[in-house]
Amino acid sequence: MPSKTTVMRWLAEHSEFRDQYASAREAQADYYADEIIEISDDGTNDWMERQNSDGTTYKVEDREVLNRSRLRVDTRKWLMARMAPKKYGDKIDVEQRTTHEVGASVSDLMRAVDGRSRSK
Repeated sequence: MPSKTTVMRWLAEHSEFRDQYASAREAQADYYADEIIEISDDGTNDWMERQNSDGTTYKVEDREVLNRSRLRVDTRKWLMARMAPKKYGDKIDVEQRTTHEVGASVSDLMRAVDGRSRSK
């Protein structure tokens, strides 16, 4: 296995390797998506038994396990958004209200953006 330094150098120097690396990272993000489903569906250790002083037992949530599962899912979602931002990144809605001519002045454009003049 090459060192991290070698991989970084190859990424900078070889476009074909860079494309293969990007493809592998997208595949890794898809793998994380599958893992998120597995983690979310696995309730095996979500509950634990406790015992009352009279010897009867009852079940309670194991908050440590639930919090660890939440952390595992959130970490994978964060990584996925960075590995494949077009597919898994946050989407930002941009509402376009008006169009402007190419010849419009900067101050006209700024007035349209925030309703006030930027000229001093």
